Amino acid sequence: MKRLLLCLPLAAAALAACSSESIRQDGAQAANLAAAQTLAAAAPPEGQPLAPWLAAERKRIEAERRAAGQRFETAEKACWQRFAVNACLRQARSDRRGTLDRLRQEDLALNEVERQRRTAARLRELEDKENGSSQDSPK
Repeated sequence: MKRLLLCLPLAAAALAACSSESIRQDGAQAANLAAAQTLAAAAPPEGQPLAPWLAAERKRIEAERRAAGQRFETAEKACWQRFAVNACLRQARSDRRGTLDRLRQEDLALNEVERQRRTAARLRELEDKENGSSQDSPK
């Protein structure tokens, strides 16, 4: 019984640590989603060409991915020089994962903007075709 009473505070502390990590991850996911929505909102208006903006944004995302990879490699090398290698590597991986998750959300937002524009253009084409064929038919 005494052992059980001694273990309860440890179990409670472990659960608290797990829940705070979960809250931190949820906050990071919300921030990533907000960044992606902001990027999608920055798309050029409907009448302007989308392709140059998409190309520039995709180029930026790819450059940030490469930079995140290089930062991780540098941090990984530095970690092997430290005493607490595993903790350092875990933090470096976590940092890289956070950056890559944000970039993935931005990439998905770009794909969604492109898909919406393509769909809108296709619907306009179909409407124009339908209106053209209805005007050609005799009444």
